[in-house]
Amino acid sequence: MDTGSSIALLLRGDTPSPDDRNLVEVLDFFGIPWTAMTVGEANGSNLAALTADHPQFSILTSAPRLTEALQSAKAGIFPAWMAAAASVFVYGFQASDPCRALLREITGDPDADIRGIDQRPITVSVTDTFPDMCGPMSGLRIQLQPGAADAALVIAHSDELQSIVAAPEGYLFAGLTHSGLRFFADASRAMVDIHERAASYFDVKKRFAGAVPIVMYLRSAFRDVCWIPPETNACLTIDDPLLRPRYGFLDFDELLQLANKQRFATTLAFIPWNWRRTNRDTVVAFRQNSGKLSVCVHGCDHTRGEFAARSASLLDRKLRTATRRMQSLRDKTELEYENVMIFPQGAFSPEAVSALKRNGFVAAVNTGVAPADNALNETTLADLWSVAITRYGGFSIYTRRYIDHGVENFAFDGLLGKPCLLVGHHDLFRDHGSELSEFVRELASLRWKLRWRTLGDAVCRSYGIRREGGTITVRMFAEQLRIENMEAVTRWIRVVKPEPQVASLRDITVNQDVVTYDYIDGCLRLIVDIPPGKTANIRCVYHEQRDAFPDSESLSYRLKVAVRRYLSELRDNGGAYLFRLRL
Repeated sequence: MDTGSSIALLLRGDTPSPDDRNLVEVLDFFGIPWTAMTVGEANGSNLAALTADHPQFSILTSAPRLTEALQSAKAGIFPAWMAAAASVFVYGFQASDPCRALLREITGDPDADIRGIDQRPITVSVTDTFPDMCGPMSGLRIQLQPGAADAALVIAHSDELQSIVAAPEGYLFAGLTHSGLRFFADASRAMVDIHERAASYFDVKKRFAGAVPIVMYLRSAFRDVCWIPPETNACLTIDDPLLRPRYGFLDFDELLQLANKQRFATTLAFIPWNWRRTNRDTVVAFRQNSGKLSVCVHGCDHTRGEFAARSASLLDRKLRTATRRMQSLRDKTELEYENVMIFPQGAFSPEAVSALKRNGFVAAVNTGVAPADNALNETTLADLWSVAITRYGGFSIYTRRYIDHGVENFAFDGLLGKPCLLVGHHDLFRDHGSELSEFVRELASLRWKLRWRTLGDAVCRSYGIRREGGTITVRMFAEQLRIENMEAVTRWIRVVKPEPQVASLRDITVNQDVVTYDYIDGCLRLIVDIPPGKTANIRCVYHEQRDAFPDSESLSYRLKVAVRRYLSELRDNGGAYLFRLRL
């Protein structure tokens, strides 16, 4: 497609099906304007009226609806309203004679067929010749689990067929041209429901059909109107180590050499309880390499489920204690820390997320995507697809992944516009970081604009951007946003941020100056002018919680925490020592 579409035309039945509704939700998620028409309305439509405000449009429909729309058309001649479309996305090919006839017509292959593959694992290949559509997934081979794909299109002969996603069983997604009209055929039988509840991360190896092809298509066909990131920010986070030359398998000198060689950035998830237990030379190395190494906040005492608590006063006390300890670390060592929380064991409660906001944190970064214990889980697939989960109090939780999630999941996150946040523990360096080194090379080989930054900088620069005429709109997620203007003229930016707790907002600052803003339809809105070569640092400042007092735990609790911390350190260092002895 040479030009993007400005509106989606949904062709559907008289009564919207569940797939119709799911498709609308996906369009709304990407911010793509749409209009819906039934087959009867389409065939009786006035083309001029349809395209008056949107001369560029694409059609999205199921194979049964498209078959119905073409019943009265002459062979090889499309209705005027369809022929005017930039492209047609068609999904939901059933193993039925009408769908087979449609597939054979648009492919020109008289033997084209639809093959079910529900219960078999398959290996799919994503083309590397269509980067505008496939983005960072270009060229990947992905082993799908049984049920991840439900059907394939078997096409042997077609003059203008372009494979997008293929398997030995057939095409899962393909582009083709028939009578001058560009079609994109998705073998998926149904559309993903992005409002489905989710208790763990999204995995393309398990949920490919109905998800990956539609995302590929929308990000390409509507690239001029949907939210997109200017770049993909990346960071490696390592949980738990002390600021000492060696912790378990992790050697900080070795890490720095690797980071310099492969140009990646690392943030240490530092347990505030350990603030006194630091090595001067290690701290100096962090200060001297602040663009590659940083520390953020990893809980408070790092006890099990400490931020899965539901008590607001307890959570405020924990956060005040954690903040005081990190400030003491900064005062003692002159090492700045990033005000980002990583929850111990990934466990959090909705109340903990709200507590982070009122205690001045910028964002949370986490492996867990749903509240722990018995808290109500409201996380949906849409939340997992978003730049960050903002469902809980409007505060951003950025999700991160382990290496064993596979490069394909990092690539799909990049296609969605999410940052590339990689997590590991000290054992990631078991073999001098060889597994990490190889994975970083895989990430670097993908088709994306990857920028390695420390964690705080990465989340503050991860946002959505959309151009509407001459207006640039930026969707803000974290409580702090950094935007650079690399152009030769001043940029006029409209910033929007959903905010369900506006009563707790004290100020919005731009480069530390308080600015005016509007609050419309549940969103903060402000205008920012950024001169050439300058950076706008936008911050939401909330009313502080004043009735929480740190360090009110009992002596027995503090002793238990100390024992836990020393035993954890003994376990990690001892395990690494025994491993080296066996070599």
